Amino acid sequence: MVAARSHYKRGSGYYTTMSGTSMATPHVAGAAALLASEHPDWTGTQLKEALVSSAKATPAYTPYQAGAGRLDALAAVHTTVFATTSAYSGFYTWPPKPGQTDVRTVTYTNVGDTPANLDLVVNGTVPAGLFSLSADHVTVPAHGTATVTLTADLDKLGGDQSVSAMITGTDGSGAVRARTLIGAAREGQRQNLTVVAKDRSGKPLEGRVVLTAEHLFTVMDLDASGTGTARLPVGSYSGWLTGDVQGAEGPHSRGMVLLAFNDVKLDQDRTVTLDGRKARRILARVPQQTTAVAPRLDAHRSFTDSLVETSMLPDPSYDSIWALPTGKKVTDGEFETGARFRLEQPALTVSTKSTTFNDPLVKRAATPLPAGTRNLTAVFAGDGTAEELARQNVRGKAVVVRGAGTEGIKAQAEAAAAVGARLLLVVNDGVGRLQPWDENPWSPESPAPVTVATLNADQGADLLGQLRHGAVSLKVTSHPTTDYVYDVVHHWTGAVPADPTWREESKDLGRVNVSFRNYRQGKAMEFRPDVWRGWAVGNQLTAPAQGERTDWVTAGTTWLDDAFIQGETGQHSIDPLNYPARKTGKVSWFGPIQRPRMGPINYQPVRYLDTMYITAPGWGDSGSGHVGEAGANFDVKDWMSLYQGDRQLDWGNAEYLQVPGLGAERLPYRLVLDNDRGTWANPYSTHTLTEWDFTSAVTGSDAVVSLPLIQLDYGVDTDKSGRADRHAGLTVTASHLPGTTATIGKPTVEVSYDDGATWQRTDLSRCDDGWRANLRAPRSADFVTLRVGARDSVGNTVSQTITRAFGLR
Repeated sequence: MVAARSHYKRGSGYYTTMSGTSMATPHVAGAAALLASEHPDWTGTQLKEALVSSAKATPAYTPYQAGAGRLDALAAVHTTVFATTSAYSGFYTWPPKPGQTDVRTVTYTNVGDTPANLDLVVNGTVPAGLFSLSADHVTVPAHGTATVTLTADLDKLGGDQSVSAMITGTDGSGAVRARTLIGAAREGQRQNLTVVAKDRSGKPLEGRVVLTAEHLFTVMDLDASGTGTARLPVGSYSGWLTGDVQGAEGPHSRGMVLLAFNDVKLDQDRTVTLDGRKARRILARVPQQTTAVAPRLDAHRSFTDSLVETSMLPDPSYDSIWALPTGKKVTDGEFETGARFRLEQPALTVSTKSTTFNDPLVKRAATPLPAGTRNLTAVFAGDGTAEELARQNVRGKAVVVRGAGTEGIKAQAEAAAAVGARLLLVVNDGVGRLQPWDENPWSPESPAPVTVATLNADQGADLLGQLRHGAVSLKVTSHPTTDYVYDVVHHWTGAVPADPTWREESKDLGRVNVSFRNYRQGKAMEFRPDVWRGWAVGNQLTAPAQGERTDWVTAGTTWLDDAFIQGETGQHSIDPLNYPARKTGKVSWFGPIQRPRMGPINYQPVRYLDTMYITAPGWGDSGSGHVGEAGANFDVKDWMSLYQGDRQLDWGNAEYLQVPGLGAERLPYRLVLDNDRGTWANPYSTHTLTEWDFTSAVTGSDAVVSLPLIQLDYGVDTDKSGRADRHAGLTVTASHLPGTTATIGKPTVEVSYDDGATWQRTDLSRCDDGWRANLRAPRSADFVTLRVGARDSVGNTVSQTITRAFGLR
């Protein structure tokens, strides 16, 4: 079918051809309407029969694949003979019944004024003798009907076989006048596979089991008794169930379990028991004290032509993940399971003389508890209402209250802060862990008036029990900022091991010094997924807009890295990343110098045939590693235009431009980007103007060609407020994106200390990663504005002006 081409569909011109039921259905419905207008006396059945019988044959496809053929609306209007649309002989279940047959009637209709003589034949690849007709010739009287019978001898149909064919009626000229679709299917041997699942306490566990075998994938639902049965072909089956079980911190805690099995031979009815009491906790052990956030639980099973894969992301109410050991390793296909953890420096640790309350969820106050360890007296204040707190002397103490859901904590925290409490401990009254604040990574910043930590119901019962026997002193250790994290991942191949834990040592990990360098404090997000079997799965996590952190990451793993400030900008690693063990890398987010930057992952401008697809994110941050966009920031201008000579071909304001209909010959083009912050309050890179001059020609249908747009990267040492020393070094690096090999010469760099009123040409010296200049800023200057140009060996050029690229101190 021909339809308007979306900008997501590569191709030439404004239209494209596409296949599929979504394309075919409206065209067939329209043809039926046209046919009904020409033959208002025809019934719905006759309209359908006419469309099918008059279709243009598609012999390369079976009737199961393409029906009777391609719609021919004109032929349908003029047809006078048509037949029953389909005469399906049915689906037959195991076990077979010897001697079974099926008989269907096929009716031929003639709306013409003369009799129609048709020779009948079954066309299609079917077992010999399966289908037979009562007659191989039929005469259909004018304005009348005639019938034949189709008999299916089902003994000729093998198990797990599905066939289709067509009865064609041909007139004396050899033209096909009528078509009837036929077919039959028989089920092969089937046996019952029953799965019984129990949770970690031995109680029934309901849920959905994923089942797979060679050539097959299906699911089985377990009912409230933890039991399910599926009728399946004979084969070797593997599968798993993920479900909620008791976690690590008592009967009211919540964990997630993977209960897997492999290679169950189903040659007779069998039962598989998945016993959660034998599950083992998945743990990653690292050198420093941590608390786990954002775990991921993975499972994979594949054969030569079938694959099932699951990645589960438990929410914060879960305190642990578990897996059932599967025994010996698989020998047929692949099985893999594993986990990924973000392990953070604890925001808060809380203990009494007898109990440590592991992994509380914490919301730091706007002014968090100072770093260090202190003893706080615990005071129970019921539901934490202002009246209950007023009856207690809680100043400087830790207030313990009953929880009534996350949405009620803000009022409890405000009441506790009003009477001088230093810490609010909220005891969950439900299952699992309780979020300490009503927020998520995407919500606006919402400061808490006092630090809040939540305990699960079992931890809370322990603490309340101690309080009933007298005063309780809590040992509280605070870390007001998260100074280190571990991003670690591990997978086991062949089987779930008997002990699914692993240990990471500093010498085996990559170290990354991470800086968040936004112009102001606030809330940001980060996303660092590992790439497992081609997929990057994870959740965005809250991060500071300003701050420093040391990250330790699994070496030998491919990572992606992104950071966001909601409603302002998203920054994305240009390439997949690998962090070698015993090496230290550096990542800086949101800082100067921000400017347009393109990259090979989703952000590379290309040409295909006569169309350019230009992605031009306008706000890449410091260094050469990131592209940055303002996709959800409507305060900015991201104007872009493509010219051929002085003629504007197209323009847009969305950091993306698609321009079709370009000339085939190699022509000069000019791409202009005009990025302005508008009311976006960031004081740096308030305006950038970038122009590329390049040439481009039509591509072949088998080639997507990168546009030769020179990229400019900058390096300057700034403080957390984005200000550099007045004599700092400035590095400029010019490069091409993958696919362009021309050599880039020495750039030109001009500096202005008065927002572009006057300019100074700088001397450049070669350095490892580009060209280096030294600033000579006067005392009166507050900002540095840059004007940079570069040219390559085939004449492609770039010029870029960045107003207030960074500040001075």
